[in-house]
Amino acid sequence: MAVVAYISGHGLGHSAREVTILRDLPPEIPLFVKTVAPEWFWRVEVKRPFTLIPESFDVGCLQTDSMTVDIAATRAAWEEQNQRNQVRRADEIAWLRSVNARLILTDVASFPLTLGLPSVCVANFTWVDIYAEYVGFEGIVAQLEAEYAQATLLLEAGLALPMPYFPRRESVGLVARVGKRSPLAPDNGGNLRNALIYAGSWGMPFPWVSLERFVGWTFYTLTPPPGPWPRNLVVLSREAMPHEDLVASVDCVISKAGYGLVGECMAAGTPLIYGPREGFAEFAALDAALQTWDGGMRLESEAFLSARWPLEGIPAKGSVSRLPTPGAATTIATLVKLWSTD
Repeated sequence: MAVVAYISGHGLGHSAREVTILRDLPPEIPLFVKTVAPEWFWRVEVKRPFTLIPESFDVGCLQTDSMTVDIAATRAAWEEQNQRNQVRRADEIAWLRSVNARLILTDVASFPLTLGLPSVCVANFTWVDIYAEYVGFEGIVAQLEAEYAQATLLLEAGLALPMPYFPRRESVGLVARVGKRSPLAPDNGGNLRNALIYAGSWGMPFPWVSLERFVGWTFYTLTPPPGPWPRNLVVLSREAMPHEDLVASVDCVISKAGYGLVGECMAAGTPLIYGPREGFAEFAALDAALQTWDGGMRLESEAFLSARWPLEGIPAKGSVSRLPTPGAATTIATLVKLWSTD
């Protein structure tokens, strides 16, 4: 009797949350993962046996960069995805039977919740919350609300929006990968402090060369920026160290506020410098949590994108609160209970 997980491929945040849970699912439970997130990420993070199938059941938001949504393209993509979902409904139900599926987990596609099996949605927001802010999406939002309402249970993963359309819910708390502090690469030019710039899948339009004005700082990133690089920028390979360890090892992180990264920063006690995000409803919940935590440093958009970062005010390493992350263990216990219930 298998667990089948449908994971959004919009960015890596949904996958980062679910690998934290699914890698510790008991090995006797067969696991199938359907996602278009990068396979390398899942293979690196999840060491237990599982079958990965590169299929998509939601679109999230189509973006022009890490901070901006293309609303018209998002609507067109959603309509195409919805039509594809409806056409393959019977085939998907037949496939679930063929693998002896017992329980569906989704983060955060709604369509799998309508396939007739016990189902759990793990989320701090859904596409209802995102699309509700877009003009002309009223019919889409109504359909999504009806689909999410069919979930057996919402496991609310901390830093959450209200999501009143779920009739049954449990709060599990923050789900995040917890890093270990490690020495960074020696090629930091003798600088004493380090920052990670996480530009996301779509990049950040920072004036990268201007980072040389931050004397005493080395910046690390995982994606080479366009144009000339500053001398104090180190581009790391993704294999250099686990991402959560990198977050735990730097003095601060500079990035957009997304669930996975916010959780890793809070778990490690690593300050986060971030800017506002328009068109992302979940930003309100993340921003509220960051403003009550002693490591959140929000800048106005122009200051953030022009790299006017207040690095002189970054607290000493180890002085920022580390927040608990009970969500993964609580979620695993609930999944096992549901899976084993006749």
